Amino acid sequence: MKTRIVTALCLFALVLEGYDILMYGLVVPSLLKYAPWGLDTAQVGWLGSIAPLGMLIGAFAAAALGDRLGRRATLIGAVAVFSAAMLLCALAPGYEMFATGRLGIGLGAGTLMPTAAAAIVEASPPALRNRMVTVGFAGTCVGGILAGVLSLWLVPAYGFRAMFWAGAVPALALLPLLWRFFPRGSRSDGAARAAGPVARTAQVFRAGGARATIGFWVAMALCLLLVFGVAAWLPKLMQNAGYGLAAALSFLLILNVGALVGTLAGGALADRYGIQAVTAVFFLGAGVALLILTAQPPTAAAYVLVLIAGAGTTGTQILLNAYVAAYYPAECRSAGVGLALGVGRLGAIAGPTYGAWIIGFGAGYGWQITAFAIPALLGAGVVMSLGTRRTERRATGPAVTVVDGAPAPISEPLTHHRFEENPT
Repeated sequence: MKTRIVTALCLFALVLEGYDILMYGLVVPSLLKYAPWGLDTAQVGWLGSIAPLGMLIGAFAAAALGDRLGRRATLIGAVAVFSAAMLLCALAPGYEMFATGRLGIGLGAGTLMPTAAAAIVEASPPALRNRMVTVGFAGTCVGGILAGVLSLWLVPAYGFRAMFWAGAVPALALLPLLWRFFPRGSRSDGAARAAGPVARTAQVFRAGGARATIGFWVAMALCLLLVFGVAAWLPKLMQNAGYGLAAALSFLLILNVGALVGTLAGGALADRYGIQAVTAVFFLGAGVALLILTAQPPTAAAYVLVLIAGAGTTGTQILLNAYVAAYYPAECRSAGVGLALGVGRLGAIAGPTYGAWIIGFGAGYGWQITAFAIPALLGAGVVMSLGTRRTERRATGPAVTVVDGAPAPISEPLTHHRFEENPT
């Protein structure tokens, strides 16, 4: 029952988080045409990057606070912050206030993601961890799909502000549900609560190893550059390729449908075949699909390729969340996920600006798409370069981790026999 409650509440929160973050690309055309503000491409690109900047700060906040304050308090605080920020964007009289709201959305969302991942992992039985995390994080894809559907009605009829109102109201409604039903307590121990940021970072490196920890950071940065860059600029890129405006906007909806399909399929595949291999294949699939799009195929074929790209962008990022969350022990799980997402947010910050630079540089459509395929191919290589760690779970005594043939104790007491593959 606890697993279902925690996963359902995190799913609801992540639907709203996905809506808040992924709908920005859908309001970009409206912002560029909004005469009172007179924004140019560079300013709109910066607005796309400022939310990931807030997510970077939020991810580090989760790393600092998630294990100390507990999942419940951190989660409620995160939802409260991005709810208020959505209201600020809806009411903003000018560019500066709107940018402040975008920063606040990122701050709340950045704190929410690692906290939700840690909470779901801790509430789930080990055999279902990958699946339950990806089910919860499928909410981000559902939020993106809802944003795509609502934008077809709200933006033409009421303008870009209506999209922010549509996200703020249900977020405010979620707060009392979290307060009433989210379980109290945390599996993080007293040492984690008392540790400072430097000590928690050192603990993450001790628990995960330097190679795996840095590898996660690089993979997250490449994946989030891809996710946020493509989400912000896909409609514009497809217009540049000669697809009609309606089709160009619908590509973003298809991208999020692909992300949802990839997320749900990825969790089941990871539990069966290993999360390292599945994550690498998803990265590779996104890169190949984007490279094929440079040939400007017919619209129907382009939809299929964008669907695959969605599975390999947002779907891959959610797999990475599950990968990292299951990798670290409970006492530094929020710190491990928060640091990986925090460093990864550098890629998210760069993504929209990277796309604006490529378009502004005057490169042709083929080079514009190729520029986003490259991070996906690099990400596949990074994930496959990570080693494996086998954890033996025994009926009696502590678990033993075998790293390059040498046994070492790990922190969580376990009660049954099982083998897991993890990077090191």
